Parts: sequence; C-alpha cells; structure tokens
Amino acid sequence: MPVRGIDPANIPERYRAILTRNPFAEHLDLEVVTLERGLAILRFPFRPELTQYQGAVQGGIVVAYADASLAFAGASIVPEGRDFVTTDLTVQYVRPLTSGTATATALIEHAGRTLVRGRAKVEDESGKLIALCMSTFMIVDPRAKT
Repeated sequence: MPVRGIDPANIPERYRAILTRNPFAEHLDLEVVTLERGLAILRFPFRPELTQYQGAVQGGIVVAYADASLAFAGASIVPEGRDFVTTDLTVQYVRPLTSGTATATALIEHAGRTLVRGRAKVEDESGKLIALCMSTFMIVDPRAKT
C-alpha cells in the first residue's frame, strides 16, 4: 500500500481507490494525518531522489503534495456515485523544501452542485510556509473501469 496512517479497509470506497489504485502515490510515501469532511492533512518525508539540482524538492512534487491533500478533502464532499476531476490548479511557491517532513493541509471552501473549490498549504516541519495552492474540481459521472 502506498499510504501510511490509515487502513483502506476501514474507509469509504472513494478513498480506497485513491489509496490503492494510484501508482503515482507510491512515489510520494504519504501519510494520512487527518481525514474529515472537507479537510485533509497529509505528511510527506523529504526524499533526496525528489530534489532538483539545487537540493530542494522539485516544484512539481511540492504541488503534487498539495494536490493529493486537495483530492482527499474533495473526495469527502463529492456525492456518492459521482466522481471528480481537476479543472484548474494554481500554486504559489514561497520557499524551498530542503529537508525534514512536509505537511499538506487542504480545506474545501466551496461545494456546489457542479464545482468544488479548495485551498491547500504545504509547510515544513517547523511550520514555515513552502507553497499555497488553489484548485477547482468538477463533479462528474465516474469513468467506466477498464
């Protein structure tokens, strides 16, 4: 299982799919800290293989941390039998992540019939802001399983 901190057998199916059928998540080594309606807090260890040439975690990985937290928070809002896809994602980088643990905290700020809007922040282990992220999800019918 690519995720620590939670047992997929004890959570709703919508989370189980994100946790167990998501090959990309295996590379993030994420830990679920908090999972509530409209809120998700995930923790990620610093890994040298995810850094760029200056020794900081590559920006795309930082936004992947934020995006993962937003997906968990968004999944808690989407009605049963529906799914969601990202329509936009913006990021503002504040400082580099060069060691320690990162925490991504996402909060859903608006949940309509069609669109869900959330905000996430990524912080280092001392609570210093690394990045801010905003995302919009569109609620859709699930894709056929292949």
